[in-house]
Amino acid sequence: MAVLDRFYAIKQAGGLSVVILKDGSAEAGYCQVSLDGKKLSFEKKLRGLDLLELRKHIVPAVPLSVTISGRGVLYKQLDRAEDISPANFSAVLPNASMDDFYVQHFPSGAHSFVAVMRKAEADKWLDLILGQGLSPVMLSLGPFPVEHILPQLNIYNEEIIFSGIKIERSPDRNWKSLSFGEAFQSVYPIKVENEVLEQQLVVAYAAAFQLLLSGKVNAVNAGVPAVGLALDGLISDRKFKVNTGVALLVCLVLLLANFIWFSELNTENARLAEEVSTSARTSTDIEALADKIRQNESLLTELGWDGGINKSVLIDQVAALMPGELTLKQIDINPVDAAAEHDFASLKFQERKMLIRGESAQIIPVNEWAARLKSKKWVKSVELESYNFNNELSTGLFTLTLTY
Repeated sequence: MAVLDRFYAIKQAGGLSVVILKDGSAEAGYCQVSLDGKKLSFEKKLRGLDLLELRKHIVPAVPLSVTISGRGVLYKQLDRAEDISPANFSAVLPNASMDDFYVQHFPSGAHSFVAVMRKAEADKWLDLILGQGLSPVMLSLGPFPVEHILPQLNIYNEEIIFSGIKIERSPDRNWKSLSFGEAFQSVYPIKVENEVLEQQLVVAYAAAFQLLLSGKVNAVNAGVPAVGLALDGLISDRKFKVNTGVALLVCLVLLLANFIWFSELNTENARLAEEVSTSARTSTDIEALADKIRQNESLLTELGWDGGINKSVLIDQVAALMPGELTLKQIDINPVDAAAEHDFASLKFQERKMLIRGESAQIIPVNEWAARLKSKKWVKSVELESYNFNNELSTGLFTLTLTY
């Protein structure tokens, strides 16, 4: 589940760098880091540790990534290969059996960097660590895990030098060569952003970092079966705990939702019962109120109320379109319906009508005015009811009926 991936991720990791010296002894450095969201923090930075006293400095509960370098670790640079298998292992070590070695393959650009160590020798160091109650979950050979942290360091050229190691890279940041020598020492402090990191701890930090981001970066490791199983078990354990926690949370949420739902049902049931009781008591009042509303609506209709339309605005628009040859005498809004039978108590009005009366010497301006009025969107129709020429007045009397 992608949503839970960030909860499955390892939040704290330690990196142990073991350098086997020429006399067979070993020196170690330890770096412990944690990840909170996107913030990476250093918790421990220790160097010069005695392998027999690791338990004094390392908490067994913190997942541990181990790197081994120095005596017993052999390196081979080849043309890039997709994989190292028994079929091409002779290019790494002629006349040797791959089954006797832990093999680590790091491809970069046009090259493959292969590190090998006899299983018996590597297991001896792993057993020493396991004997102190620590549980390594990743084993790497050589400094190759630093590939993942180089963008974080204050090193801006193609040559990386620290703690007896020199890495040469091409302009496109692919590895070209790897060299070892006591003279290869950084001449300036190495920093991870603002955090100063002793050069002897760079590999230890790289080991911890690639374990912290396992699953998100291609970890460079020797693929030791027992160690790989420990990492799988660690991740499975985290997933089990997270999934169990999520399942418990879901159950609690469901129980809470059920409780709220039933509470709301009881409240709603009580409310509905009260409403039914209230409705029964007030049904007569509601019917009486509905009758009153119907009577008022009928009265408004009889009085010519037509929805609160601003009549003065309509009259202004009608007058604005009137040709200059006309003389406006009268505009009646919703006039009395003369054709209807009524008495004073039941006066009938014509709804949404304007009765326009005026004078014009000719009928043409009247027709023009009617045409102009019809262009208005709110005008439904305009009819010329009458046009009579009055000889005494030397003008015509017209009547227009506008429906809106």
